[in-house]
Amino acid sequence: MITHRARLALTLLAILAAAFLLAGCGGTPPTGWSSPHVTNDTVYVGTVVGKVMAINPADGAVKWQFPSDKAVGALYATPAIADGVLYIGSFDHKLYALDANTGAKKWESDLTAPVVSSPVVNNGVVYVGANTRKLHAFDAATGAQKWTFETKGDVWADPTLAGGNVYVASLDHKLYALNANDGSKKWEFDALGLIVTKPAVVNGIVYVGGLAKLYALDAATGDKKWEFEATSWVWANPTVANNVVYFGALDGNVFALDAQTGKSKWSAPFKAGDGVRSAVVVDSGIGYFGSEDFKVYAVELETGRGKWVRATNGKVLSSPAVANGVVYAHSHDRMLYALDAATGSVKWTLDTSTGKLAGK
Repeated sequence: MITHRARLALTLLAILAAAFLLAGCGGTPPTGWSSPHVTNDTVYVGTVVGKVMAINPADGAVKWQFPSDKAVGALYATPAIADGVLYIGSFDHKLYALDANTGAKKWESDLTAPVVSSPVVNNGVVYVGANTRKLHAFDAATGAQKWTFETKGDVWADPTLAGGNVYVASLDHKLYALNANDGSKKWEFDALGLIVTKPAVVNGIVYVGGLAKLYALDAATGDKKWEFEATSWVWANPTVANNVVYFGALDGNVFALDAQTGKSKWSAPFKAGDGVRSAVVVDSGIGYFGSEDFKVYAVELETGRGKWVRATNGKVLSSPAVANGVVYAHSHDRMLYALDAATGSVKWTLDTSTGKLAGK
């Protein structure tokens, strides 16, 4: 059990660590850790050199990159795709809308502060958080702002849409449920600690990490159904599949909890070699995630036992994407890895700083 004094110390350390990570190390500019987004014929990712890249999943060939001549700033966001348009925010204060087929810019909107949050799109509206302490809603076609909701802390977490509501967490320690049409507040929940995770909303329950806890809340009222005390700060977005919640923590532990009760499903957490910021991506009974120990893991979800491990040459802070038997993992060595989902063997590796395949 974490004491009140220890929680305060952990909060301070979390703030310092988060500021360090998002501001860059040793005076260097931040590089971001965008997760890939896969459609049927394209892998989209924000690179560590500040560009958005579209890639052929079959062979790793680059289709286009934006911008072609410069960087837009650190990209932490996962690209969102809707109706042939890609949306992504950047540390250069902008939200961009790009033609998903060509990379041509359709519009941009200046949010006046860095954007860490990934956008979400629904019914012609783009929702995204920013270091303005606000959640912004934009017209997806034009970029015109429809409404904003102000919190008391920067919004790094990705918003989630469910049941006509948008759920968003803030560094003010609170999770908010808002009307998706006008941004009016329905309820708020105080997690008593920093929240950087994207809420997962399944079967009328909201799951969200708050400092060293995972909370399950009633989606309609915000009332707490249960809480689970983790062993370290929960940065990883929770994933819910088959009535089980999976998530990692910064000490490398990965947990599996009964979604209704919060009770552990595994005999012990799975232990990675270092912090897990990556979400556990579930596919065919296997969970895939990255770690700060320079590795990508595949874990059997029924037992919590490892299936395979693939080493990279950099921290894997972003979440992988899985499609058609391939795991796409973006590492801080500037490489995008395409791995066989069954074995972890490398199909191809793309250097996203040059647009060239490794070994070519």
